[in-house]
Amino acid sequence: MLSLLALLEAEGPSDAVGVGLVLASVGGFLLANSIVFRHPRTLLAEFFGEKRGKLTSIRGYIFHRLQIHLGFLFLLIGFGLQVFGHYHGTNTSFPVSWVGAVLFAVVALEVSGWWLSHALFRRYVREYFHEHPPNLESDMALLRELGELFGIPATGDDTVQSYLQRVRSKLGVSGARRPEVPTPSVETSEFRGMGPEEGLV
Repeated sequence: MLSLLALLEAEGPSDAVGVGLVLASVGGFLLANSIVFRHPRTLLAEFFGEKRGKLTSIRGYIFHRLQIHLGFLFLLIGFGLQVFGHYHGTNTSFPVSWVGAVLFAVVALEVSGWWLSHALFRRYVREYFHEHPPNLESDMALLRELGELFGIPATGDDTVQSYLQRVRSKLGVSGARRPEVPTPSVETSEFRGMGPEEGLV
């Protein structure tokens, strides 16, 4: 990278801008090419519960992930060269204060976004389990994950039932939903207990 900057410094600022534009274009192409849309047949198979997956498809996902990293790398280098070419050899000073303010805003937005996404995820989990109460007694792995998600530490005095009650209290659910027993219809209840003769007209 330093040798590239030294070479471009000898050539001129306009060359740095040009090379930066080329690298940014390559990075944009790699990012666009790394977007994977699954085939509609695969989506239909997943919707109907079929298992349609090949081991070689994992190789494709690894390749697209590599393209994402390379694309962002080319974009960063390309934009950096454009900034270097724009401010090098001119009387314009580099706006350090503005760059610092932008970096501070980015960090603040990232922290706020992480906190907001965590809060929204816990809200959606609560809403889902309100509609579909989980059977946590038979799923200890899910119980532990929910405890970690909602920050419920397990103490030495905790039993399974006490920890289960704390997680349920945090979720706002009372317990697993019991299967509904079908109510006998009017015709069935009227003729229940009657003999063969009594049920005939």
